[in-house]
Amino acid sequence: MPQASTLALVLSSSPLHEQDKLITLLTADRGLLKAVAPGAAKLKNRFGSLLELFSEGEFNYYWHEDKELVTLSKGEIIKSFFTVVSAAENVFYFYLMAEIVIKSIPLNHQDTRIYKLLSAILRSREKKLAMDWLLLYFLVWLLRGEGLLFNPQRCSNCANRDFVRAWLRNDYSGLLCPACKTNERQSLSKEELTYIHWTATHAPDDPRTWDGSFAPAPLIRTMVSKIEYHGEFSLQSRRYLPEFR
Repeated sequence: MPQASTLALVLSSSPLHEQDKLITLLTADRGLLKAVAPGAAKLKNRFGSLLELFSEGEFNYYWHEDKELVTLSKGEIIKSFFTVVSAAENVFYFYLMAEIVIKSIPLNHQDTRIYKLLSAILRSREKKLAMDWLLLYFLVWLLRGEGLLFNPQRCSNCANRDFVRAWLRNDYSGLLCPACKTNERQSLSKEELTYIHWTATHAPDDPRTWDGSFAPAPLIRTMVSKIEYHGEFSLQSRRYLPEFR
């Protein structure tokens, strides 16, 4: 049986049979990986806290050529984010991010950017950066990484760049300036457009603060709607966030 090891973040863990668990890992170099953790549902098991949501660890696994799921043999925890992720004010934001990655990224999609993005978000929250702004940063960068983010500085119809408010096309494919707008309802302010452009060259823990420049909730809802539209799925975790109540 082929064997391998990988650095990964745990995105989900659910019961499988009586004693096992089904684990979804976001690996640093192999994309998403679905794995069986034998005996992980037992009170005493070899994995311990390694399988908690967003634990970062080194995972050893093996697989059969005729099976889609790999089997975890052992692992070593490198960094636990349990305190950050499990906090009541954070947990549903991280559930949403995990759900988005699981539903958006194909299995074995070898792209290191999403792993680095989530790692940066987790470490930024450890530094007490606001959770809603971190979620917004994640959403913008996920769309950018998948090639789905519109140009925030250009009208998709006339190429005009001189506007202080733009409207999002109904199919989310681009922005329209005031002169090109027809029946579009979702609009973005100059501050929101500037923020989207700013994220391209700044880390989430950049010292510049956006607090007070605009409320992030409307843009969060717009980005989530765009992800759902392109992915043709509904995100269940969003119902628990204050931005969607």
